[in-house]
Amino acid sequence: MIANVKIEQDKENKHIHRVFVNGEKLKRVNHIDLNIDVAEAPQVNVGIVGGCDFEGMADVHFDYSPYTVKEACKILREEIMKRNDLFDGFVSSIQTAIEEAPNYIKNRELAERILKRIIGEDRH
Repeated sequence: MIANVKIEQDKENKHIHRVFVNGEKLKRVNHIDLNIDVAEAPQVNVGIVGGCDFEGMADVHFDYSPYTVKEACKILREEIMKRNDLFDGFVSSIQTAIEEAPNYIKNRELAERILKRIIGEDRH
């Protein structure tokens, strides 16, 4: 997305920066990566704090990496529901864990085996 980007360095604390996109201040910015190439529009990746002020048109990319387990689980769920191959892989992994479990295994033990299989800890 091409947008008007303004990066302000705090005058009293050079480690603090504010980022504005089309005049709107972005909140909770955890890193800024500014790349200015002579042949292209400047590129700002928002999502390590830099040390310069910049204002002008730039190609903006947002970093949506998860920062909590809850966010990571949400991304995983969305990917599993969106991609049939991933969904089928998880189902196959669970099915194999169930099929390989002895008949006398308790529900808790089976659940632990399934979870270990899903996270790649149990590779039978």
